[in-house]
Amino acid sequence: MTSLFLVTSAIYTSYGKFSTEERIEQTKETIKSIETYAPDSKIVLLDAGDKSVYIDFGVELINYNQNSIIIEPLNNYLKNSRDLEPDIIIKSMLEIIMFKDYLKSHSLQNYSRIFKLSGRYKLNSKFNYSKHLEAKNKVLILPPYTTQHLYNFNVASSMFLYMTRCWSFDSSLADDITKTYSKMKEDIIKISQTKKQGDIEHLLYKHLNKKLVNHIDVMGVEGYWAPRGKWIQE
Repeated sequence: MTSLFLVTSAIYTSYGKFSTEERIEQTKETIKSIETYAPDSKIVLLDAGDKSVYIDFGVELINYNQNSIIIEPLNNYLKNSRDLEPDIIIKSMLEIIMFKDYLKSHSLQNYSRIFKLSGRYKLNSKFNYSKHLEAKNKVLILPPYTTQHLYNFNVASSMFLYMTRCWSFDSSLADDITKTYSKMKEDIIKISQTKKQGDIEHLLYKHLNKKLVNHIDVMGVEGYWAPRGKWIQE
């Protein structure tokens, strides 16, 4: 069986540091890196930008921008929030919602491994594809980090977070991951209705069953981290 890479993106967005042209080129590099380091994998691009994408990336593309599951919570947030930096919670909320929707509405049983990879980042030569395939019935992710700034959650907060640029899980865990994302979705929508903040990294750590997790010291992913203005390698 082959693997499935779910690449999350927002090609056209008001909440980012890069131009549309830069995002397009970065996404092409993301796809190229998968084809290089995880050959024969199926790639699906999940986009939740401001408008639909009509670009041929050579992979399956699903536009979520007109989907009511995203439009309603986003409009409610934009209407009621006073957050001066809305990009953090908006990016997390949209990614959580569309990722959960894909997992719930698509059968994953024909894939051996499911990867989540953030668009604009790319795999590099340190990516150990075999290590992921060998992690049967497990999630493979970087070890948790201690939070640098504990958000003022209106739900139980976490002192730790998972870096979510790239991670994977065995297809046998599809139901577990879907349930995890359902809880994350519930939390992020609750948070969005307050003046408080939250993100996908803290919520994944909070809700993911740690018994299902194996850690890997080096993920083999790199890219330009816009909030910190620097190139990172994990």
